[in-house]
Amino acid sequence: MSSSGTMSMWQNIFAVKIEEMHVTDPWTLLEDDALQVQACKPGWKEFMPRRALGRFQCSQCFYNWSSAKVHIVFHMYHGPGWGTVWMRIFRQKCRRCPNSRLEDPQFSPDTVETILHNLVIKILQYFYKKPVQPSDLLEVVVDGPVTGPHDRAHCEACELGICNRSQRAPALDAWKPLMGEDKARMHSMCISCLYYVSLCLSVHACYYY
Repeated sequence: MSSSGTMSMWQNIFAVKIEEMHVTDPWTLLEDDALQVQACKPGWKEFMPRRALGRFQCSQCFYNWSSAKVHIVFHMYHGPGWGTVWMRIFRQKCRRCPNSRLEDPQFSPDTVETILHNLVIKILQYFYKKPVQPSDLLEVVVDGPVTGPHDRAHCEACELGICNRSQRAPALDAWKPLMGEDKARMHSMCISCLYYVSLCLSVHACYYY
């Protein structure tokens, strides 16, 4: 993350979340551009959000683009009376420049706040044995226009095989088959909908007749 101001925003919001969610120990958030996915040291825990919307600008031609598949990895450790988190944000290259550089994304404050809310939830779960439900984790909202497919050829996470690995991971909001009462309720709703549609079509036909 090239801008110290950007990192300070992450650290400030993280400190607020730690206080708001009543974490009893002081925690620090630091950056490590060499952090590896699924390579935690003993005693460390990893958290990787499913996705985040980031905005990029090429430092050579100033072309702007957005991506809804910006990957971030966090490694967390809880010591006696303190905790630390290392984070790495994966970058992307400009598709227009022949010798483009890896550029750091910019995030909206709302996106940062949501990601760090989920991070602190995982800290409470891993190190303070707090019960956590899937509904406690907030969905990162794509709050801007994103067009076209993901540009794998210019994505640092894709080069490292992280994007494919993330796609294979189970989603928190994964589809579940309907069971028992839910299946019966859905069947009843479908019948009601079909009856309503057929009634509307009959009225429509009589009107034009």
